[in-house]
Amino acid sequence: LTEIGHCAFSDCTSLTSIELPNSLTKIYTYAFNNCRSLTSITLPNSLTEIREDTFFECNDLTSITLPNSITKIGARAFYRCVSLKSIILPNSLTEIGDSTFYRCRRLTSIVLPNAITKICDETFFHCRSLTSIVLPNSLTKIGSYAFYGCECLTSIVLPNANIKIGKNAFKCE
Repeated sequence: LTEIGHCAFSDCTSLTSIELPNSLTKIYTYAFNNCRSLTSITLPNSLTEIREDTFFECNDLTSITLPNSITKIGARAFYRCVSLKSIILPNSLTEIGDSTFYRCRRLTSIVLPNAITKICDETFFHCRSLTSIVLPNSLTKIGSYAFYGCECLTSIVLPNANIKIGKNAFKCE
């Protein structure tokens, strides 16, 4: 098995866990869309990218560790994963797409790797439980609405670099 196609496990609402083989190199969009009962997934080190909408609305997914081979997380990859409490981002990660963690309401903290240069629009939109974030010195841009509605955010460490902060980036409701 080297690829999981578009919508391959989409709407498998009873699927609770899956272990993927080390031969896997690609997972296409919406592969695990609406797998509402998925709580556990093991991603292989051969995977380099989490495509857009991959885990869209996996409501019971509580934690995930991304392998060190991941360099990119696509837009809306963990969109409305409302039970997601923790995610370990690898140091190899250079890009996180728009709305990646949109409405991940239980996400409490996140450490961004030093290779990240940009936080896209709405990346952590309405992550209501997010209390702290350390932004890497490599960061040059925080997109519009990036942390909008993160009402529990009490600690932000901004980098020393010249940084552009977008519209309503940290606005609380």
